[in-house]
Amino acid sequence: MKKILFASLFALILSSGQIMADNSNILDENGIRLAGYCKAIANSSDGYTYVLMKDKRLIRIDIDGEQKEYQIPLYKEILSQDDYFCDMAVDTKAAYFIGYNYSSIQALDLNNPKQLRTLPLTFENKPIKPMMISKTSNGWCIKDFDFRTFMVDNKGNLNLLPQNSNINLDKNGKPLMLSNPILNKEGITEFPNKILNEDNSVKWNIPKNEFNKPITNIEYLGYANDQDNDIYLIHTSKGELNVELFIVAVNSEKEIVARKPIPVTNLDFIMRFCKLASDGSVIAAYGDAEKPDDIAIIKRFELKEKEPNQAG
Repeated sequence: MKKILFASLFALILSSGQIMADNSNILDENGIRLAGYCKAIANSSDGYTYVLMKDKRLIRIDIDGEQKEYQIPLYKEILSQDDYFCDMAVDTKAAYFIGYNYSSIQALDLNNPKQLRTLPLTFENKPIKPMMISKTSNGWCIKDFDFRTFMVDNKGNLNLLPQNSNINLDKNGKPLMLSNPILNKEGITEFPNKILNEDNSVKWNIPKNEFNKPITNIEYLGYANDQDNDIYLIHTSKGELNVELFIVAVNSEKEIVARKPIPVTNLDFIMRFCKLASDGSVIAAYGDAEKPDDIAIIKRFELKEKEPNQAG
């Protein structure tokens, strides 16, 4: 009888351990679940992932799933609780928010998060409507509602970049550009398999047989310093309901060294759901399948090899 009880107890312990393992809160492909609707994500050079929620909570997550929450203070320009930010960037000292309704960058000191500092944004003496932001070594890149991309220095001076410039800069601090899209024979808007440098020289020619479907968008996620790779998010499609996404790592010899299919996000109002992390992995934001407005899921994807051309 004692042996039976011991065996049952041992099985229960193993079962409990398995449940704990299955429900572990580590930032990986299974994802960490957060209450609320995710508006933006970002990763700092010290390895933290930051998640901006629609209700103006900022949640910091480390790779082991430990969390710290900041409440972003209201300020005079915010008209209502529905006036939310739409993108953010972070460094080790502050989080930087932008929103369509605000012609400014709002900075939150992460060590003393009591108020927001405002940096006004104007170009040719006119306010802009910022939609996306990334952090640079001495300022920021901003993309506005008119699809213009600007370099912004720490004093708030704006420099207009060439048309089609990506918001993330390469390892030399220079913008990359897409070729202009074309309408193919099937009536699908398609991008040529070419990424350009600022001087219009070719940065990377995407091999024509690398993907099974036309390339409908290309996002440069940034430079992974440790691996010496450029990281891209490639959208392919044969129609609106036939979209696949791939994270691709390209080395200095312009060879694809890793490719990973990832799921398409189900968050409708997020500017950029997928961003490069400091360790060369990629973080992405999703909503719960049944309650996307109530539960956000933050995932982390590692690029290790060339996986098949089938997105999850």
